[in-house]
Amino acid sequence: MPPSNKNSMCPGCGIILKEPYIKCAECVKSLSICLRCFARGIEVRKHKSYHKFEVIKNDFSLFEEKWTAGEELHLLDAISECGIGNWQDVASQLQTKTKEECERHYNMYYIHNAKPPLPEMPDPIISYPPPAIVFKLSEDPPRPPDGSMMQMDMSGYMAARGDFMVEPCNYAESELKDIEFTDEDSDDCETQLKLAVVENYWQVLKERQWKKKIIRDFGLINIKKVMAQYKRFDPTIKTYLDRLLPLLRLLSPVDADMYLETLHYEVQLKNEIRKLQEYRENGITRIRLIHLYESLKQRRKEESEKPKFTTEVMNHVERDGACQQWLQKSLASEDGQVPIPPMTRRSAAPLDVIGLPGYDKLSTKEREICSKFRLIPKSYLDFKELLINECRKHGYLRLAQARQLIKIDVNKTRKLFDFLVEEGEINKEPT
Repeated sequence: MPPSNKNSMCPGCGIILKEPYIKCAECVKSLSICLRCFARGIEVRKHKSYHKFEVIKNDFSLFEEKWTAGEELHLLDAISECGIGNWQDVASQLQTKTKEECERHYNMYYIHNAKPPLPEMPDPIISYPPPAIVFKLSEDPPRPPDGSMMQMDMSGYMAARGDFMVEPCNYAESELKDIEFTDEDSDDCETQLKLAVVENYWQVLKERQWKKKIIRDFGLINIKKVMAQYKRFDPTIKTYLDRLLPLLRLLSPVDADMYLETLHYEVQLKNEIRKLQEYRENGITRIRLIHLYESLKQRRKEESEKPKFTTEVMNHVERDGACQQWLQKSLASEDGQVPIPPMTRRSAAPLDVIGLPGYDKLSTKEREICSKFRLIPKSYLDFKELLINECRKHGYLRLAQARQLIKIDVNKTRKLFDFLVEEGEINKEPT
């Protein structure tokens, strides 16, 4: 059983550790951190974020089902602080048990029926993401042309020659070309000056070798091949690579790959959490129901992408002509110019004209005409008088002239004109 963490503090944020918390399983000295610092990937001293770890959560029973291992630790801490017999103060610190329960439990399992040593619980060690890919030197070094973007990315390093196009401190050799050490040198100051120049040149050579070693060790010989190793990552991680490229150049290949693995692992966990939240929002509480939910979700998605025939008809049904034209085009595009029978317009119901203004002045036939043509009796009488007066002026009246005089539906005007001609009220031909 892990020791009590009553006085333990998180080295990252300094808060007192409370269960559950994380304990490193690889550090020599046991290191415990809180969940928040663990989620941020904090690294303290020799502890790395990719170390194996244990989740410390003492919620299991040790002796009695009603007593957890965490309460056992708190009970022992409280007794050591308050003393045996002071059960009221012990229960006050424990806060989850009464003083009678504390006294009974301690006497039963630690005094009368003590079973040393305490049972050992296996440590649930959780491994981190898959191991990193170790960088290997390129067997076919790249040979970028002068002035290319790849040459700029490689800082002028010629991998095939293992040398820079322009060496650091490129003119360091020019300071040595005139220096000679002879037996005739008698001035110690001049000799010391020459030795200082040689020592300076030696430091330049070491710096050149150090920079070349960085190029090789950090995988900068062939950037494209290094980036090709990250094709296995999620597309979200690939979007990070362009912004992370300057950072990756400052890390060793193993550390860079481990860093990207942690980002990839984080994205996978977030996706899984979103799926679980979606399942819970839709009432899924059993794993066996997930497959059924996903299949039904896919079916609904396919059905929603299909064109809705009724929806398209309703968009064109406001006007009969537009609806008929749309149906003809739809059928012609599918079956190859198949004509559709003309749509018949449903006739309107007769108008109830009884009691309307002018009803008493109409004959029986005229009342039927007004009801059938849905004309107000007063309007019918005005139209009739207007057409008869115009016919008397010219001796005749044409349908086109009647339509100019009466600003109503042209079909109603034609029916009214034919009725008046049939009754002999107007003439459509000159007499």
